[in-house]
Amino acid sequence: MRGVDRSRATSTFLVLCAALLAAAAGCSSGAKTPEQAYERFSKAVTAGDGGALFDACDKTTRWNWMTVQKWHREAYDIVISNYPQGPERDRELHRFEKGATASSARELFKAEMAAAVLPQLAKLVVPGKPTIEIQPPGDIAEVVLPDGGRVRFARGERDGWGFAGFTPDAEARKNRAYHDLEQVRANAADYERAAARGSR
Repeated sequence: MRGVDRSRATSTFLVLCAALLAAAAGCSSGAKTPEQAYERFSKAVTAGDGGALFDACDKTTRWNWMTVQKWHREAYDIVISNYPQGPERDRELHRFEKGATASSARELFKAEMAAAVLPQLAKLVVPGKPTIEIQPPGDIAEVVLPDGGRVRFARGERDGWGFAGFTPDAEARKNRAYHDLEQVRANAADYERAAARGSR
């Protein structure tokens, strides 16, 4: 029995380590300066690397995507457990499948957004040292492009700088995910009540 317990403890430890590594990848720390943040952003866009683009985002954006993934996974599990077989169940499973099966928020971002936006971001990458304006009180910076365009970066509390251009979209996605989850919970409760009535 001791050998079995030791094996289980080792397995549990390895699972926890894997989870921590995945979380660390999703919570990649930001750059120390706006210049470094713009460099990370530019490299990701130039390489067409969706994962690196996620890493270059500000903390708020990354946390919002992590929340979306978490709530989509929860909604998916509720649908599997509580929705009866039929078109609505199939439709809802399909809607939440990417978030439920993605290995991380980073992977979900790559699957749902990165490929579509990377070509559009190429115009925000310019050679040479960028002109940067810091906005009071000092947690927002904008790279001023030669054509007058601006690339926005934000500094999180106890975190570095990151690209903030996706923040409104990420916030909207999080809000939709919350309302979707609440609706799924309400529907599941209705199905449970209907099943209870039918069994009487």
